[in-house]
Amino acid sequence: MQDFIDYLEKENVIGNLKQFHKVSLNNHNGDVFLNRIIESLGSFNNAENTIKDSISFDLYDITFDVFSKIYEKTRNHKEKKKLGEFYTPSPVVKYILDAVDYNYLKQIETKKLIDISCGSGSFIIQAIRILIERCLRIYKREIISELTVEEAKGIISIVKKSIFGIDINPIACILCQINIHFTLFELLNLILSFEPNYHLPWFNIKNFNTLMIDSEKKYDYVVGNPPYLFIRDIPLDQRQIIETSNFETNDGQYDYYQIFMELGIKILKKGGMLGYIVPDSLLALSNRSILRKYIYNSTKIKEIYHTGPKFSDPVVSNIIIILEKEDDISERKSNYIKLKVLNQHEESIPQNIIEKWNYKFLIHLNEIDILILEQLSTKFLKLKDLSKKYNIKLVLGRGVELTKKGKIIFCKICNKYLPIPQKKLKCHICNSPLNEKNSENIVYEAIPSNATKDNFQLFLYSIIRYQITQYKYIDTSKVGINYKEFSLYEDRIIIRQLSQNSKICATYDKNLSLTSQSFYNLRIKQSPISEFNNFYLLGLLNSMLFSYFFIKSFGTYKKLFPRILIEKIEDFPIKVPISNKEKENAKKIIENVKLILENFDELEHLQETIDLLVFNLYEITDNNRKYILNYLKTLNN
Repeated sequence: MQDFIDYLEKENVIGNLKQFHKVSLNNHNGDVFLNRIIESLGSFNNAENTIKDSISFDLYDITFDVFSKIYEKTRNHKEKKKLGEFYTPSPVVKYILDAVDYNYLKQIETKKLIDISCGSGSFIIQAIRILIERCLRIYKREIISELTVEEAKGIISIVKKSIFGIDINPIACILCQINIHFTLFELLNLILSFEPNYHLPWFNIKNFNTLMIDSEKKYDYVVGNPPYLFIRDIPLDQRQIIETSNFETNDGQYDYYQIFMELGIKILKKGGMLGYIVPDSLLALSNRSILRKYIYNSTKIKEIYHTGPKFSDPVVSNIIIILEKEDDISERKSNYIKLKVLNQHEESIPQNIIEKWNYKFLIHLNEIDILILEQLSTKFLKLKDLSKKYNIKLVLGRGVELTKKGKIIFCKICNKYLPIPQKKLKCHICNSPLNEKNSENIVYEAIPSNATKDNFQLFLYSIIRYQITQYKYIDTSKVGINYKEFSLYEDRIIIRQLSQNSKICATYDKNLSLTSQSFYNLRIKQSPISEFNNFYLLGLLNSMLFSYFFIKSFGTYKKLFPRILIEKIEDFPIKVPISNKEKENAKKIIENVKLILENFDELEHLQETIDLLVFNLYEITDNNRKYILNYLKTLNN
């Protein structure tokens, strides 16, 4: 390590790199940052013996990547989160490169690999190590010291022609260049022993905005760990570029990583391979549907591996996704996707089944799940489509735009109240700072004695399945708060966003009682079928069948029961009772639901009866009933 530090100082590598990458030290505090890098290198050098004792110090060992570790060490969590960047663990890097077939047995010396969010170079460095091993085999050498000077120079030339990286952060680019020099240092020393005036070139690590990449240039491999930033956290200048460019996946509430995935696919050659680690929100979140369609329509999905959280500062649960660029529709549809879940048996599914799942990547489904979901999705209308066929009109909406605790704050500029922001105390309307002294409660245990009673309404505060557990009161006189139409809050079903023991949690309230946004209010405005009423619908929602359907359709990639969203409720399969037999079953469901609402102590055996009736209505076979009930039991074990 000391030899390499001496090389950096003698050749003024960092100073030259600052000029090469045009680092503005004032903007990036570059001198301070780069001095910390040198200090960190020194600390690694001083601790070299300790390091050797604890881990391998082999230059080509994936377990030791000095500069990536330094980069991670020199950026605090807030900085990393702001940029959406996190150091990629070495085993993940190695797995992705293996999965895209970037290995020394392939003809990779003639191929091009790029990481469009390269950071300090985790993927690039491991790719170079593999490329060196490939070249050693080509030259029929066991180790670097057996190479000729021309062969060593040839390897360096191949690295420059084959490996590419982009990052918007110039400091990261400098570190990546240094990292490459460190990886090639043994080759450099071999050459210098014969040609003392030889200098390593600067490599194809470019400091510019990836969003501006030339999509006409194509690559054989695209790998990496793209930045994870939700739309509201993407810097405004970046968002403006995205919104004014020709992207196809930036519709709605997009995430930065999906733009990077679209770009990665666009710059692939036909037959080229992409390997990314991304949030598992890609699998089933409705906001990622447009990206899933884009992937489905432009690539063979070779592998989806649900790894769970994979970062030292875990912000999300992750998947590794491996794609092959393919324009031919028949080739894509005949492709089989390898599905892997950590510590579970590997499966495979035909790619064309994703169309039937409305482009959700439901990777946790087995053959029984697929058959049951197909039956529910094809034989029954979705809740949102009932009006088209049966003239049933429903109202579905969240409660008052307010946190559950009911704290609000007054903006003196807008002269309005708003829910107290979770992060910065700024008005979302005029963007002016807010004073915490102007905050107050809007939800009360009881109506204050000095208050005007007409300004207060009942506020449903908490529920469990079939039961309201607490009411409070809400002040409805605060200008600026979106209370919604009061008609939403009367004679309706209330659905909690969060589950209860891995089951959908819903109840009924005839009273006029407002709710927070943590609850959905579902009301039947019109139904020509008397048996299709609130009590029947509540029985369906709280049934085992619906909890199973919800988890398998929307949440199987999560360890915990996912948050219920409105669009997921709208997609529930609804059986409208039409025949006399179906209506009789519906009446029995209604009767049992009413009994539970009147006497909660009878819940357990009455719920079993409701589940049996719902299974009958949906024509679920005996074997599949047992499977569903057993599956739900395992969630709570």
